Amino acid sequence: MAEGTGRKADRVANDLLRSIVRGDVEVGSLLPKEAELAERYGVNRSVVREAIKLLEVHRLVRPIRRRGTEVLDPMASVSPEVLRAMMTPGPGRVNREVFRDFLEIRASLDVQMTTLAATRRTPADLEELDAHLARLKDALHDRARYDVHADALTRAVARAAHNRIFQMLVWWNQEVARDLGDIFRTVRPANEPHLAGLSLVVGLIRAGEVEQVRTLVEAFHDWATPRLLAAAALSTGEPLSVVMEGLT
Repeated sequence: MAEGTGRKADRVANDLLRSIVRGDVEVGSLLPKEAELAERYGVNRSVVREAIKLLEVHRLVRPIRRRGTEVLDPMASVSPEVLRAMMTPGPGRVNREVFRDFLEIRASLDVQMTTLAATRRTPADLEELDAHLARLKDALHDRARYDVHADALTRAVARAAHNRIFQMLVWWNQEVARDLGDIFRTVRPANEPHLAGLSLVVGLIRAGEVEQVRTLVEAFHDWATPRLLAAAALSTGEPLSVVMEGLT
């Protein structure tokens, strides 16, 4: 089946995005001309134009009249695609430094979000949290469904915090981590102990135990972070010494 224009543009945009993130193209420089890119990728110029528009959406480039397309600093982009490219620079590869930074932000988000939820939750919020726990219980023997409902529970906690920015950040966080499911499953098994831990968090939110829920979530991330870093090292085939370093 022939590759459609949209898929070709996605492929070209993704390759250019990763080139910019890797630093192959200098910030402030101009992308090659449309004709040159079309020849490089074996596509027509309309595909290249569509790919460049996708890069504009990610805030990686901007058109400059009569000059061309300027490359912007990827660190100024808020696109989850850009951070995903930084964190997973290639198939089977994880940049552990960027991954560590991501986990640090993820932990801070979880702590602040759950403590706000314990302060601001409403009866309707608690009803929604209970419904998600029930769905998780039903999905205990279905790994894919458990992941879906665990993510949904996290978004419900964000709604219980009654802060729109937290709700946006949770969606962003989950989108960034989309390709790292196998790594995150090392600390999120679909089993009774994990479900019991989530139930405890919801119980503390229900009771308004702000300090206790803060302590519990902080302790979880202190435990989970080195294991996630070790799992990332294992997934990329790093030496055992590097894996063990992540656990210390």
